Amino acid sequence: MKSILSQYTKAQIKKARSIKAIFFDIDGVLSDGKIIYDETGKEIKNFSVKDGYIIRHLKKAGIIVGAISGRDSGVTQKRCAELKLDFCHQGIMDKASTFEKLARHYHLKLKEVAFIGDDINDLCVFELSGLSVCPADTFRYIKDRTDLTTTAKGGEGVLREVADLVLAARGEFERVLESERRKD
Repeated sequence: MKSILSQYTKAQIKKARSIKAIFFDIDGVLSDGKIIYDETGKEIKNFSVKDGYIIRHLKKAGIIVGAISGRDSGVTQKRCAELKLDFCHQGIMDKASTFEKLARHYHLKLKEVAFIGDDINDLCVFELSGLSVCPADTFRYIKDRTDLTTTAKGGEGVLREVADLVLAARGEFERVLESERRKD
């Protein structure tokens, strides 16, 4: 089996190895960035089960997982609760301040926190985070300001890709595979 780490640079792997928390935006990261309203005004978003499935493995590895979103959304709240995230902060205009407060709350150094975002309001957090990541389908000027651009597009496994990298860099990915093998 080809190593997950073979597609990353030494610098990316080094940063991923020190990660103890992954914080992320929702729209354009966990979802595909599209918001659909039906005729009753009900909001609909697309999320990938691939992102959701890995969260329990991250938590078993002691990695804190949570969302910092600029929008308020009942759909987002429901998905975050379903995923049992450590936190879900919505309607956040100052993501950098919230990022720093959360790092302090969890007794983390900023370099121990990865952040996944996809737009201008995430740039200030990228500068603070230990590993800054954006999805493949974001703007070039966003990609130019991150440590890593995933191969996945928003809503298509972005968190999963980052989680796999972090778990592999920390030497814990094989444990995840073995725990799943034992279920068979």
